Amino acid sequence: MKNDKAYIIFTRIPTPNKCKTRLTPTYTGQQASSVQADLLADLLASAAQLPSAGVDVLLAYSDEQDPAAFLADLPAFVTAFPQHGDNIGQRMNNAFADAFARGYQEVVLTGSDLPQLTATTVERAFQVMKEVVIGPSVDGGYYLIGAQRGIDLTPLFNAAIDWGHSTVLQSTLSRVAGHDVQLLAAQTDVDSPADLQAARRQLDDHNSRLRQWFEEENE
Repeated sequence: MKNDKAYIIFTRIPTPNKCKTRLTPTYTGQQASSVQADLLADLLASAAQLPSAGVDVLLAYSDEQDPAAFLADLPAFVTAFPQHGDNIGQRMNNAFADAFARGYQEVVLTGSDLPQLTATTVERAFQVMKEVVIGPSVDGGYYLIGAQRGIDLTPLFNAAIDWGHSTVLQSTLSRVAGHDVQLLAAQTDVDSPADLQAARRQLDDHNSRLRQWFEEENE
């Protein structure tokens, strides 16, 4: 630990037919896995500037396959650890607990399938955070959640929330209503083929790997 702030990237190990499955059958399992890998690579490239800005970068990975090769390819500035829990709520809660156990005072967590997400958004989250910060997703969920040490998000993560439903954000806000909650600008995550095509229309300089994926698919 070098800083008192931690950014957790919550991700699946890119594995054909085990990640981004909602992109199939429009895309093959291999293509969907490549999209996941490229989105993560673009995010990690942007996140490289965070440690010098006072934010350590952690990565919580799930168990699609033996993680050895995946971990060997991660940048040196990333500290990785496995996800634990029976559902996504428990896994996120445990990831927060892991970061706070390491001594961090403020923690922000996002997914990895966010083509608009950059280090600037993460830095903004820490800047506006008072107790809780949330980045809403266009689809009614959220792509970012953060909290200060001492804020217990366990009741939220243990709640019976349908994490794939469009009411996730509203359910979340109702469960953290007792805290000072700051909201960021909405962003789009990539779940469906329509999301992926929307991302294609909004590519920016930080989307170099995803841009390359689109170019190779159209060759």
